[in-house]
Amino acid sequence: MQSRSPGDRYGGVSGEAAFWKQFLTEVRSRVDGGGVSPEAFARLAEHFRSPGSWAMYGDVLPTLEELRDRGFALAVISNWDSHLPRLLEAMGISPFFRVISVSAIEATGKPGAEIFHRTCARLGVAPAEALHVGDSITDDYEGARAAGLAALLIDRDGRHPQVSDRVEGLAEICGRLRV
Repeated sequence: MQSRSPGDRYGGVSGEAAFWKQFLTEVRSRVDGGGVSPEAFARLAEHFRSPGSWAMYGDVLPTLEELRDRGFALAVISNWDSHLPRLLEAMGISPFFRVISVSAIEATGKPGAEIFHRTCARLGVAPAEALHVGDSITDDYEGARAAGLAALLIDRDGRHPQVSDRVEGLAEICGRLRV
């Protein structure tokens, strides 16, 4: 099967179903040579979009509350599909974020600078005034830095001890910020 380029994932909402169908078909093909029926795809999509399929780490809510209470403007920048805003709302955390930037909606994604710059503009801050925290060295840490933001790598499993600007949990972020 011919692989799609990563850029196809960020072609906007109209292309996300086709991307996920092709992705799942390729995964299944590599596992056992089979395909993914329309019914199986629908069940997988429903499961993926269900808030009950996801769990938050214990440090998420306390950290979001402390950052909000300290006056920080918070945003989400995610390489995700267009259902993320509804998922965050259903999980009760969307009110913490002034901006939710999603690659499928923005038609651009991390590690490209554009999604970081758009989010900073919507927050009313310069990239140099922003801190991005994420778990991917390439998409989050290096992408944010290349876009002019400070960055921390969240490394809950201690896989990247060579990265000096890393935290093992979200609670560590609060101790690194002034205000």
